[in-house]
Amino acid sequence: MNTQVKVGAFILFMLIIAGYLVITFGRGNFGGDLALYYVYFDDAGGLSKGADIQVKGVKAGKVEDITIDKDGKVKVKLLIDKRIPIYKNAKVYIRTLGLMGDKYVYIDPGTPDAGKLSEGQPLGKGERFAGVEETFNNINRAVEEGDLKDLIISLRLLVKHIDQLVQENRENIKTTTENFKAISQELREYIPRLADRIDRVAYNLERITGENRQDIRELVVNLREFSRALRDKTPAVMDSVKDTADEIRETVAENRPALRNALKSAESILAKIDRGEGTLGKLVNEDTLYNDIREGVNAFSEPFKVVKKSNLDIKLYAEKHTGNKDSKAGIAGIFAPKSDRYIYIGVLSNSNGRVYKDEEIYSNGRTTVLTKRDYGILFDLQYARKILDLDSKSSIWIRGGLKDSGGDVGLDYTYGDNIVIKTDLYNFGRDSGFNQPDKPELDIVLNYKLPDYPIFIGVGGSDLLNDRYRGVYIGGGFLFRDNELKYILGSMPKP
Repeated sequence: MNTQVKVGAFILFMLIIAGYLVITFGRGNFGGDLALYYVYFDDAGGLSKGADIQVKGVKAGKVEDITIDKDGKVKVKLLIDKRIPIYKNAKVYIRTLGLMGDKYVYIDPGTPDAGKLSEGQPLGKGERFAGVEETFNNINRAVEEGDLKDLIISLRLLVKHIDQLVQENRENIKTTTENFKAISQELREYIPRLADRIDRVAYNLERITGENRQDIRELVVNLREFSRALRDKTPAVMDSVKDTADEIRETVAENRPALRNALKSAESILAKIDRGEGTLGKLVNEDTLYNDIREGVNAFSEPFKVVKKSNLDIKLYAEKHTGNKDSKAGIAGIFAPKSDRYIYIGVLSNSNGRVYKDEEIYSNGRTTVLTKRDYGILFDLQYARKILDLDSKSSIWIRGGLKDSGGDVGLDYTYGDNIVIKTDLYNFGRDSGFNQPDKPELDIVLNYKLPDYPIFIGVGGSDLLNDRYRGVYIGGGFLFRDNELKYILGSMPKP
């Protein structure tokens, strides 16, 4: 046998083997028996007979047949490897293989707790994902209708406006960034010291508790002894009350005739008053006097109505200005007769005091202007009014009055009940002092009150108009709502 014959025989043998493999796998031979199931779709969407079936991404069978039943549903018969369990809660989808590939059936086999699905049973209603062609058709339809074009034009205008806004405010953005950088540097230097102080406060509290532990135990013992004594004495007290009640009952029985005569006399007096006899009768029966008294009572009760509708908050606070080295602490009352206004009254102390001018006139007529620094108590007295509601939560307020015993004007932005951005311009006369800044002090502070606790914290910028004294504001304290105290301060009885 020559070489050509051997080569030809080998090639023929390989072709026979290849044909056998193609026929075998083309018929869906997956190394075992196949189970028949079927599923219904509203639209088969390009699925063809012989398409692959995947169970959790693994090829597991072929589409046996596709028909349309009498209800207009597409019935798809599936041949699936019997070794793969299919459960009653299985889900079937038609998917696309790749971006431009063929359709195939994807099966999520379900879970064992639903029970195994018997052969020949339907797998429920199938679902089909949108193909590439449908996606492009939707895009073309949007382009033809002009929606996508309008969206692109709007985006282009938005980008143009943003770029123009950035170009116009480049210097302001740069300045703002530098200010935040400076504030961040100040906070980086100050926060570690603040943390050390908090640690010292916690240590002192722990030490005080430890030192007074014995006193606390003695207090508990005293309370226990008081409770025991009260329990022992209560029966004797009740017996004494009973004896007193018996004596009162006997006294009333002995004086019953006298009490009856007194009641008759009282009835006679009341009858005369009812007929309008005597001075008291005229006072009671004349409507003019009643109306005068009623008008007087109404006028007198107006202040009580204002106090009853108002709210009083007590503020205990401390604050630190890192630039001008001011350290302040004080107490204030915030009286709000209505929701759109309030009066702020407070006293405080400042570690740097307050600079002011004082004139001294001598006997020869010479006047000397002295600059003095007062380290005494300072006062705050301000009136605030809401001027603009931005929405249901935010509003703009304006304030004016005294701050640190000097003139002050303020503008505030409030958001909800817990966030306030306060702006204060004050300390106008300090330029007369030695080595003092020429401009007044401008503080911008963000205050945040914890929702469930009477605690607030503040952070912001201090003395922003003066480069030399510009710094960081850090503060905080307690804010209590005390509507009982307003009756005491107003010398009015509680309604």
